[in-house]
Formats: sequence, C-alpha cells, structure tokens
Amino acid sequence: MTSGQHEQPRWLNRVYARVIYPIFEPRSYGRFSDRLQRYQRIEGSSLEANRELQWQALTRLLAHAYDSSPFYRQRFDQAGVRPSDIASSADLRKIPPLTRDDLRNHLAEIQSRRYRPEELVRSATGGTTDTPVPLLRDPECVREKVAVQWQFNSWAGLFPGDKVFYLWGARFDLPQNPSWRYRLYDRHLMRRVWAPTSDLSEKVLESYRQAINRFRPRIIYAYPRALALFCEFLRACGRPYARPKAAICTAELLFPEQRQVIEAVLGCPVFDHYGTRDFGMPAAECEEHRGLHVNPLVVYFEYLPVKDAEVEGLREILVTDLLNYGMPMIRYRVNDCAVVDSEACPCGRGFPLIKGLVGRTSDLFRLADGAVVMGGSLLSRAIGQACRTLRKIQIIQETFTEFRFRFVPGEDFAEEDLKLLEKRLDEYFGVQLRWKFERVEDIEREPSGKTRLCISRVTNPPVR
Repeated sequence: MTSGQHEQPRWLNRVYARVIYPIFEPRSYGRFSDRLQRYQRIEGSSLEANRELQWQALTRLLAHAYDSSPFYRQRFDQAGVRPSDIASSADLRKIPPLTRDDLRNHLAEIQSRRYRPEELVRSATGGTTDTPVPLLRDPECVREKVAVQWQFNSWAGLFPGDKVFYLWGARFDLPQNPSWRYRLYDRHLMRRVWAPTSDLSEKVLESYRQAINRFRPRIIYAYPRALALFCEFLRACGRPYARPKAAICTAELLFPEQRQVIEAVLGCPVFDHYGTRDFGMPAAECEEHRGLHVNPLVVYFEYLPVKDAEVEGLREILVTDLLNYGMPMIRYRVNDCAVVDSEACPCGRGFPLIKGLVGRTSDLFRLADGAVVMGGSLLSRAIGQACRTLRKIQIIQETFTEFRFRFVPGEDFAEEDLKLLEKRLDEYFGVQLRWKFERVEDIEREPSGKTRLCISRVTNPPVR
C-alpha cells in the first residue's frame, strides 16, 4: 500500500470488532473479526491471483444454483449449458440475464432449496433505478457483506466502534419514540447518530449542525446530495461546526461539484462507495481516489456496450453476486453503467478499477414551506412498499405543489393501488400536494446512460 494509507485500528476498535459487535448484533457480526481479516489479506494479493479466486467462487455458485434452484436449473437447461461447461466469460453469456421482473415473478423458484424459507433474511432491491422488489439472503451472506463493507470503511479511516453521523434514510425508518435504553444503546454503545433526509429544511439542518457539535463524529456517512446540501448550509450559516476525519458517500452518484463543496466545507477527504440494496457494497474508493476498486471475491462484473452512449467507453454492468447462496443472482441487470479502467492503482491493491458510475440520478424536491426532500430517499424509503405492482416509476415536480407520477404497471396492477400510493406520498411529504398519475409503456435510459427517476422543474435558491 502507499504511504498515504490510513492509520491502523486502535485497541478500542479491536474490542468492538472482536467482542462488542458480535455479542450485541450477532446476526450481522458473527465471526466478524475473522471475516474482516480474511478480506483485508486478499488486498495484498495480485490481481491475477484474485481473478483466479473469483472464477473459482463463480463456478461454485453456478453449480450450487443449478443443483438447488428450480429457476436456474430450467434456465441452464433451456440455454443448453451445464455449470461444468462454463470455462470462460463467453460461456457464461449463454445464460440470459436476470431481471427485476424475474425477481418479481419467480422469487420462490429462484431461492435455493438448501435453505428453509424462514432461514432466509428478507430485504428489497434499491429504488433508485427501478421500483423495489423482494430479495432473500442466507445468514452467512449477510455477515460476509457486513465484513466487506467494513473492509472498505477502513480505507476511509473508519474502524469498528468509531463515532459515525449518518445523514441517511427517512424519519419513519427510525423508532418514533425510542426508549431510553434504545437511545443509550445506539448513541453510547454503538456510537452512531442518525439524521434522516426526508426533510432537509433550514430548521432541520440547523438541528443537525448542533448534533454534530455535540457528538463530534469521526466520520460522516451520507447520501452525497444530502451531504452537499448540508455543507452549503454550514458554509452559509456562519456558525461553528465540528469537522470529521472523512466523509463516506454512497447509494447515489457522487458528482465532482458535490465532492468539491463537501471537501471544502468539512476540510476532509470524501470517499465514494458503490453500494446497493441489491447486492451490498462491492466497490469503493481508496486513498488515491483514482476510481472504485471492485472486490473480486464479492461480485463478478460483466460489462456490456451501451448503444449510442454519450460517454466514451460506457458499459452496462451485469452482476453475479458471489456471496448470496440463499437466492442466487446470476448475471443480474442492476441498471447501472460504468466506465472501466484497465490501469493499476498506485495503492497496490489487487482489485480491479472502474473509473466511475453512471445510472442512478435523482433531483431534490423543494416545497413551498422551505422543506427539501431527497428524491433518492423518497424512492427507496417511502415508495418501495407501495409500488409492488409497478414495474418502473418516474416522479416529475412541475411546481411547488404539483407532481407528475409516471409509471409502468406490472401484471398485478389495479387502479386502487394508486390511491394507496397517493396516501403514502402525502404521509411522506407531510403536506397536501397534487399528484397526476400517468401510465406509460416504458421509462427509457437517457443517451448519457442515466436513468432519471426524480426530476424537479422548480428553480429555487439553495437552502440558507
């Protein structure tokens, strides 16, 4: 590694990794220290050695899926291929890509018969490129993905037990009236503070400024658009605020202008992480900031050319999740695009690089009362449960009070679903808005490779 590598964890971090996390959150942190050390060791291996380990992991997953998943047995047989026949990426391409419609319509058939349904951990795909659909993971997969995320966190100088301020999620994701025991556990034992992004008005942002002054976090973990907005507020308000050692941004695209304002205001480096609810955290920036390193033992990426793309070298990503044996996801069309980098990073890690991501973009929605609503948070946190019968959605803000909701209906769609959805939207925004629902055939990706699912046509000065 380079001389710019971050400091090693302190004794308290080791206690958290080996004792506190595994005891208090065993479903996520079982054998955590061993898992984390294993992933950190492979960083020092060569790219060629890690590629070989990746292919071995891929072939094991393919055999498992064929033997235990009715969906994949049928898919392999229809393609005329057995797992033992797949010896190259060209052979793998004989298997059709997995889509979100497959997950919607064949979830029971996709899951592995080697696990009882009650053993599997339920989740959902993210909502930033399409409507969320259910996901299942085996317990070991959950723990492995947690360890991988902490491996990437360590690159930013974040270690178990460090204080983290999360500018994240929506208010109703969190306990509405938490007990003193829960507050004590979350704030003082787990050392984390949550700041939801469902409302980013001046009043709320001021309360967050006061919160970081009291908490003094080592790291701020945030949606990039929300953190950039918060930093604009901090710069304009003229009042003092605590500065973290680093900021980690994920779940959305991090744009250069956002990185610039965050680093200027907080006076610390920003680390970009590529994470989704679909398959966890497979890639992240190191201290060199040359692009995103993809952990080859976590995913197998395929890169397909994007026709008529405005960005040179743009490729659509197909993802095979190498960790999820409970519900195999092979050649999954995640609807993100990337520019691939063939150069080695000066950090010396044996992980391949991608220069950047394209695909997940959402605007901020500004309301007449000064509230600011994150488009990405709205999609993934508020609409997911209400959109089970919609295949694709797009929200367009025309005025402060008028919104257009474009949607592609699914097979089980019924008109009364829109009434439930409108109620959900009104609850989330907290004010009475006018919604126009518009059925469409499809919501296309733009020539740039982006899928814009939240669009605001309201012009308003930044929050002051």
